[in-house]
Amino acid sequence: MKRILLILMMISISFSCDKKEDDAPTEVLTFEIGDNHEGGIIFYLDASSMHGLIASEEDQEDAVWGCLGNTTPISQDTSIGSGSDNTAAIVAACSQDNIAAKICAALSLNGYDDWFLPSSDELEQLYLHRDVVGGFDESYGSVYISSSEFFPVGTGQHLNCWVHDFGTTPVIPASRKLNSNKDNPFHIRAVRAF
Repeated sequence: MKRILLILMMISISFSCDKKEDDAPTEVLTFEIGDNHEGGIIFYLDASSMHGLIASEEDQEDAVWGCLGNTTPISQDTSIGSGSDNTAAIVAACSQDNIAAKICAALSLNGYDDWFLPSSDELEQLYLHRDVVGGFDESYGSVYISSSEFFPVGTGQHLNCWVHDFGTTPVIPASRKLNSNKDNPFHIRAVRAF
């Protein structure tokens, strides 16, 4: 009996160690800036090159930031990765309709509905890769809005937001990153993370 059990165990181990013919090698996805992916065009990749940010291929309608004069900060984070949280915070805090963050948050495009208004640093990356994304208004004074709030120290009010000048010739030659009144309508380009 012991011998039969030993033989069955060895056969069982032998079959479990055999390579199956249908075991295909795992394909490693690689992405590059400018690739079409998940509803838009990749314009930023993190260090792993497996995750990043995608821009919609066209601008959304122009709109204001909203919440002019709020006395507590809503979304001051400018860093890459903060646009989604900034957008959610703006949507939750602002009762105004048709503001930039709400337009992006409500967008359903190419099978995806998790679009957001980019943070200031995300918008800077979008500017740097505007040629591969395409479709931007680059005329003089063409400014795009971010989800990042600008708070001038000592004012007690959050009247401004960060914007980026995408014009071929910038309005202020020394800088493309500007701050402007939240009630000024600017271009919007929705983005999403992958």
